[in-house]
Amino acid sequence: MNVQKSFQRKILKTIVVFFFLSTFSSIYGGEVFELEGDPGENDIRLLSALNRLTYDRVLSDQNTKGFAFRYVSKWYSPLRLDVLVLGLAKRDKMSLIRIESSKKGSEKVFRNFLQEELTKKELTGGLGIYNSSDVSESAKFEPYRKNYFWSESLALVQPAASVFYNSYKSPVYGGSDRLKGMFGYIMADLLLAGIGYYYATTTMEKNSALEAYFLKPTPSGNVLDSPGAPVFIGLLILPRLYRMIGGWQDTYTHNRIMEISVSKSF
Repeated sequence: MNVQKSFQRKILKTIVVFFFLSTFSSIYGGEVFELEGDPGENDIRLLSALNRLTYDRVLSDQNTKGFAFRYVSKWYSPLRLDVLVLGLAKRDKMSLIRIESSKKGSEKVFRNFLQEELTKKELTGGLGIYNSSDVSESAKFEPYRKNYFWSESLALVQPAASVFYNSYKSPVYGGSDRLKGMFGYIMADLLLAGIGYYYATTTMEKNSALEAYFLKPTPSGNVLDSPGAPVFIGLLILPRLYRMIGGWQDTYTHNRIMEISVSKSF
């Protein structure tokens, strides 16, 4: 019983730490810039620019979260973003644009893209983030495409490896995105594997001493041979399936950024 309670406490601590890191990241996420014109005046222009970026996969959302306007990517879009528009009460004819995405790097790129599209003014450093302090000099490179095969294959082997592949020299990932992504998948793997292993071992058959004395065949002791093996395997598959979706989105977003940045300097 003491071993079981200790195992449960470790699981609880892991969940609390991961939840705290995820919550802290989401609170301080998002990129903001100001745009001339009231939110209503910028509605069509902003929606048009977003649909050029996502190939017509953005729509207006009635759930504005208290903002004047909100634009979200459609559910099937591999490029995920949420754009919120607010009028500035103390400044006439000015709007505040907030861009939220799953990664800090992509938020910066999408912000730069919208600024350039809506103001028709070239920004220093183009659409990338390679002139920022987040990326070292050695990481600057000519635009190139990520490979879906490697992203998805690595996701099946180890989700954290897929995160590393997609984050390497990619504007999609910025700041601590890589560290949080890899840490999250490693911890999820250990947590789910531990739960699955514990459950599988509790379902294993145990022979009595008398049965062993009469040389009755005993269970192999292998977790994969236990009745709970499907649960153990299923829990291991879950983070890999989730990462395959995330890897597909990361690869698509990276390649799309490379397409719109081909004439820009990174």
